[in-house]
Amino acid sequence: MNATERYLGLLEESLNFAKELGLQNLQWDSIETKYQGKDDIQEIVNIVQGELFDFIEDFFKFHPYLGNMCLDLTAITFMYLRAKGFDAEIVYGNVNINNSPEDEWDTTQTFLKNEYVNKVNTGEQDVHAWVGLGGDIIIDFALPERLWKNYEYPREINFPIGRADFFENSLKVQYKPMLVGSDFFKQTNRYDPLDDIFNFKEKMNKEKA
Repeated sequence: MNATERYLGLLEESLNFAKELGLQNLQWDSIETKYQGKDDIQEIVNIVQGELFDFIEDFFKFHPYLGNMCLDLTAITFMYLRAKGFDAEIVYGNVNINNSPEDEWDTTQTFLKNEYVNKVNTGEQDVHAWVGLGGDIIIDFALPERLWKNYEYPREINFPIGRADFFENSLKVQYKPMLVGSDFFKQTNRYDPLDDIFNFKEKMNKEKA
């Protein structure tokens, strides 16, 4: 089984788990992506590494380290891409870096179920999050700084977007999806990513006018 097949298998299990738990407002009916063509992918890459990158860099300019802020980074990415009209969804799970004997977090599906069912919204969450666009597309603004700080990766490695096989085979970063859906974030944090609290859509419409 290659990296793509492994990731897609886990992603499908994650979506099924979300449905079993009864997560509301799921953006996906399946894990298939509509973004297959080169033009589609290039547009997404340009947005993520261009205007979205600039917004995040400015918004978090007073935060010295973003490697442990994946939830807020993911929520902003999710809101921004949805305002742009993309079928984005929030994915939760774990990551293994550089073939480490241990994953980065101690999260399990049992932990995620407990957090969601009991609406635990205090304390730190022992889970990683990123944005998916269906298929094996991964967008993760927290990853680069974590690689720099904890694994001494060169600063030139600053890729917030890629496919599962790229991350695993080129960067030795293996993503392990466990749950899908913004409703988990809503129930376990202080705001709902579907609310677009930054008014991205309104601002984008004004720019078009």
